[in-house]
Amino acid sequence: TAVLQVAGGLGYGIGYIVDGAGHNNPYNGAAWPIPFPDALQEFKVDTSGVSIDQGKASGVSAVTKSGTNDFHGDLFEFVRNDLFNARQYFATTNSSLKRNQFGGTVGGALVKNKLFFFTGYQGTTLRQDPANVETFLPTAAMMAGDWTAFASPACNAGRPLTMRAPFAGNRIDPALFSKAGVNIVNRVLAQAPKPDNECGHVLFGRPNKTDGWDVLGRVDYQRSAKHAI
Repeated sequence: TAVLQVAGGLGYGIGYIVDGAGHNNPYNGAAWPIPFPDALQEFKVDTSGVSIDQGKASGVSAVTKSGTNDFHGDLFEFVRNDLFNARQYFATTNSSLKRNQFGGTVGGALVKNKLFFFTGYQGTTLRQDPANVETFLPTAAMMAGDWTAFASPACNAGRPLTMRAPFAGNRIDPALFSKAGVNIVNRVLAQAPKPDNECGHVLFGRPNKTDGWDVLGRVDYQRSAKHAI
C-alpha cells in the first residue's frame, strides 16, 4: 500500500480504521492495504480534532460495503498503456507499459432481513520494460586495447583526451588488463545490450513484472433490532 500523508504529517502518524477496527501495521505504523474503491461504502479523512479512537494526529476511516436483501454486483477494468502515454525523456522507445486493474463485487441476502454477504476481488498486473537508463560499457575495440575512439572529441564533449605515459597512441596492451576484471566485464557484455556508438553508450531498462490481488469478504447477521454481528 502507498504511504499516505495527511496535513503534512508522517505516514506512521495516521490512525487507520476499517469497519471500526484498527488497521495500522504494528511493524512500521503505516496502514495495512485498504480495500479497493468498489468494495468501500464510506471513506473519511480527519486532518485535525480527531476522536480518541484514532489515537493519532490525523485519521483515515473506511467502511466496507455489505449485502442487502437484493443481489447487486459489478465488474470493472482500468487500463494504462503506453499507447496513451508520452515517451520517457531519455528513452529512445516507448516503455511497453501495460497495467490492468480488474475485478468485481457481489452481495446479497442468504436469509432475508437476517443474514447478508458481500465479497469482492481486484487483480492488478503490471508489465513494463522502459529503456531509459544510461550507462557506458567497453566496446570490442576497447577490449582489444584500442581506446582512440573513446578518447576522441566525439566522446568527450568536443575535447580530445590523450593517455599518459607509458601508454602511447591511446592504446593499451590487453595483456596488461586485470584478468579478473576482464572476466567480469565479459560476463556483463554477454548479457548486456550492444553499445550504440563507439563511446560505449548503452540505453537499457529494468523490467517490472508484478502481479497483485485483493480479496474481501464480509458476512453480517442481524440478530435483532439492537444486536448485529
